[in-house]
Amino acid sequence: MKIVILAVEAVVGWGGSEELWADTARAALAAGHEVWFTPRVDPRGYEAPLDELVALGATKLPRRSWTDADDRVHAEMVPAELAAIASRADVLFVSIGSLRHVLDDALTSLIQDAGVPVAATIQLTSETDMLPDALRERVRRVLGLLGALVVPAHRSLTTLQRILAARVDHGVVIPSPIRRDLTGPVAWPDSAVPTLACVARLSPIQKGHDLLLEVLSDPLWKSRPWALNFVGRGRSDRYLAELAAFYGLADRLTLTGFQSDMRAVWSQNHMLVLPSREESMPIAIMEAMFCARPCLVTDVGDNARLITDGVNGYVAEGDRPHALAAALDRAWHGRHGWKTMGQRAFETYTADRDPTPGKTVLSLLESMCATAPSRTGGAE
Repeated sequence: MKIVILAVEAVVGWGGSEELWADTARAALAAGHEVWFTPRVDPRGYEAPLDELVALGATKLPRRSWTDADDRVHAEMVPAELAAIASRADVLFVSIGSLRHVLDDALTSLIQDAGVPVAATIQLTSETDMLPDALRERVRRVLGLLGALVVPAHRSLTTLQRILAARVDHGVVIPSPIRRDLTGPVAWPDSAVPTLACVARLSPIQKGHDLLLEVLSDPLWKSRPWALNFVGRGRSDRYLAELAAFYGLADRLTLTGFQSDMRAVWSQNHMLVLPSREESMPIAIMEAMFCARPCLVTDVGDNARLITDGVNGYVAEGDRPHALAAALDRAWHGRHGWKTMGQRAFETYTADRDPTPGKTVLSLLESMCATAPSRTGGAE
């Protein structure tokens, strides 16, 4: 089978959607299939997983990119070379990123003209998305051309159907894979000071770092011994450092930057705090649970499907300061039970997880090809 993979969101870097399509590509190559792929353009140069795929036998198709006068990187949405290869392959797998990319003319044309089965994944469907009437009908039509639509969370599928005012019967829930170097529970930290980690891209508008700092600036929290680590990178690092200083929390917060070794992260932190305003099924939560750490999360995406308040973590009912403050206070008073909660988190996740999401997606693509009308030709 000949598989072509396109990451549609042309410029960002590496995230949950990349983890899923890359895992699918590895599974396909291991099964003897041929793989072509075009990744996002990453200004930070996160090339290791792409180099791995090429070393395994995949072909990386080029994407033209350029930098404007404001030093912002842009890239073409659908490279012409990929479109040509896709029309001669057996199946096309498109990582759309977010719902707004469905409206791109180049992507619409690719899906309509592919002439082969097309599957797609949308990794984040915002709870606040709403489409004008004409655009809603267009998105329904384009998504209806797909043989399968993969989403990472049950809530994502529910939200998408609400946005479209239509059923998505070909939707399949497959969460992204966690890091392959994680093997299970990590030893509990020796530190007596409760240490919290927010493991997320530094994008407060989505991840809620600012909300967390606001709540922790309360005099009650300042009177308590605790430490906080923001683990991740992004454009808001300066803002978050300034906000921590504004709230008088500069001595409590460490911005660690991007960390590739999650075992090392969880060897130093007792609990994940992820006060997101929107999510699907965050890899950070799944990895923390697998490392046997309780998680304090907001009730967005599928967070509350895995985390049960007071059992394996804590759930804030919403992304308002009072809701997060209440959850944090429950966590503080239950802190002596965090280690036990972490073990329950590990048990919950391992009972629920798909250990090979890439193979699951590959099976879906193989099934689509097996039931597609026969045709001659193939990618060269």
